[in-house]
Amino acid sequence: MTAAELPFTGFSSLMRETMLPFWSTEGFATGRDMFCERLDFSGRPVDEVPHRAMVQARQIFVFSHAARLGVFPEGAEPAMRALHTLLRRFCDDGDLRNGVCFSISPSGETVSAARDSYTHAFILFALASAHRLTGETMLRHAIDQTVAFVDRSLTDAGQFGLYDRQPAPSRLKSQNPLMHLLEAYLSLHEALPEGPFLDRAAAIVEHFRTRLFQDGPGAILEHYDSDWSALRHEPEGQFFEPGHQFEWAWLLHWYGTLSGTDQAGLTDRLWQTACDHGLDRNGLCFDEVDIQLAPRKRSYRLWPHTEALKAAVIRHEAGDAQARNVAMAMTGALDTHFLNRPFPAGWVDRVDADRQALVDFVPASSLYHLYSAFSELQRSGAASESSGT
Repeated sequence: MTAAELPFTGFSSLMRETMLPFWSTEGFATGRDMFCERLDFSGRPVDEVPHRAMVQARQIFVFSHAARLGVFPEGAEPAMRALHTLLRRFCDDGDLRNGVCFSISPSGETVSAARDSYTHAFILFALASAHRLTGETMLRHAIDQTVAFVDRSLTDAGQFGLYDRQPAPSRLKSQNPLMHLLEAYLSLHEALPEGPFLDRAAAIVEHFRTRLFQDGPGAILEHYDSDWSALRHEPEGQFFEPGHQFEWAWLLHWYGTLSGTDQAGLTDRLWQTACDHGLDRNGLCFDEVDIQLAPRKRSYRLWPHTEALKAAVIRHEAGDAQARNVAMAMTGALDTHFLNRPFPAGWVDRVDADRQALVDFVPASSLYHLYSAFSELQRSGAASESSGT
């Protein structure tokens, strides 16, 4: 089968014609030059919540990437306005040597001054995308300053990996910030291939291979002890998220493509464990699964289905006969339970075991996952059939 045989429903037209136009206008706070943090179920901004730097970075990625590829050229203007606001308000007026704060109020005052590693991974991801769009020298300077801050203040030089935040980091280590730092380094390598970023990505992949991956269940756990050893007697160390299994499989494939290395052994195990134990009989992706491979949290979020869809695309391209069925299940789940509600450009972020919404707002942060799945489908050629479905 060819990539064009993958199911795609109306996702392409929904993204191009509805989501991107809406979230670049109604989802953009023009008076603040920032993207909205969340909308209510009527599609209006929820103004009383802080703006997180992570959300700004994700939206900047979406709209700068869509503008560069010609998917949504109008996205360049709000993306760059938000980027300049991010560099002005979330740090020391463009000086990233001390990193960015976690959140600010709608009027611009710092709400949380914590320096969060997950956030900084997305700052680098956004800067890479914006640099590919504009080539501005100041963006390369911002990248260098942010990398230096991550190295100096968020990296555990003794045990490798990232502290979750500064100051007062948790004793535990988490895989998620490191996973997104890998994503950022791969993006930076594509933006600046002469830089050191592929080598940095290689170090993370080697750490994944030797320390993080749990060969028994074929899984990557969410949390580890301070030295990256397993937390065998603590609840925090007893589960994995199928969505992250799919996400790691996709990222390792991307790394393998850029580095010319074979990552099939790891991606096969991650994919198969997630497919065998992370999906219910209706094809929905569980939030959490315990290390005995039983569902731990029987709720369902939007984003794991987009990550499974991305992984299914690359598996399908590699000739995996199972991948098309998984892709069909994921697009079906998105259509049936999450998208095009409570307004056409919106989504329900999380549902319970009875498929009832667990949140009463639409978080802007989910657009990153949806757009990434759309982008992967478009890259594969699957988007070419969407206009007829």
